Amino acid sequence: MLMELSARRNSVRLAATAAVAALAVLAPAAGASAAGPSAAGAAAVPRAAHALGAAEAKAGKGTYLRTVQLADGVSVGKIYQLGEHHFRLEGFADGHSVGSIEAGPGKPYVAGNDNGLITVLDNDGNVMSWMQGYLRGSGSHTEKLVDGVTVAKVSALGPQRHKAVFSRGGRVLGSVVADADSGDPYGALKLGSIWVVLDPDGGVTSYREPANADRCTVTTFVTADPDKGTRVQLTNRPVPVSGPDGPQALLTDKYGTVVDGVNFNHPESVDGRLKMTGGRSGHPQLLEPVAAAFPKLPKGCPTGA
Repeated sequence: MLMELSARRNSVRLAATAAVAALAVLAPAAGASAAGPSAAGAAAVPRAAHALGAAEAKAGKGTYLRTVQLADGVSVGKIYQLGEHHFRLEGFADGHSVGSIEAGPGKPYVAGNDNGLITVLDNDGNVMSWMQGYLRGSGSHTEKLVDGVTVAKVSALGPQRHKAVFSRGGRVLGSVVADADSGDPYGALKLGSIWVVLDPDGGVTSYREPANADRCTVTTFVTADPDKGTRVQLTNRPVPVSGPDGPQALLTDKYGTVVDGVNFNHPESVDGRLKMTGGRSGHPQLLEPVAAAFPKLPKGCPTGA
């Protein structure tokens, strides 16, 4: 349900408006091949509080950093640091693992795709997720990205192997290759504020991150059950035009694992143990399991997109 993180080719095409979730403060990944400018004001995700031990790094387990909610509003990704500029995202849907993607110095951007749920990880531990809209082409073709200016020229290198070269005003910004037979079948890249994923069949999907997303996102925690050690993470941010991004509440257990979540589109969990209201007002309130106000949006931030 969440996303395919294996080499299986995704064949589903969704004719829908792209719905996105900016899940982290985004920064250019180290080792990226794109020649385009970096997103203004971007900042790297904070590193783990302690360095990785040699044995832990060798075992490939890494250090757990955080859990993020993905663009479908239900699935989550757990982020682990394996080393310098080396991160892994493990996806979970309904509490079950659906696989992982891993970005490192040699591959600064990786992507997963499950029936249109796109998730991209860079080698600074940043995550971007969005719902794929209608793909305008496949195979060899030329199209414009989400900004209406950047051009993607896609060339077929084989039946399920394509290359995309991106340019703006005649200047080449970067390129990616997608190969269904490789360990990472999707080609991913960040061009300034635009994230791009190339499918092995030549389809292109792109998303432009919102301006000042970091400044207009505020988070706090409230205790749900002191005896069980559970907490609720309250995140307030502007409501987008579409998609699950916006105010959300995540219930975590004593280990920090997300066990339930609601947002302005889905304000109440199935069992009713997590409930919020006022998601579109800019001043949401948590009703269950405890009553609490979400943090206030910074001055100048809109309540909606």
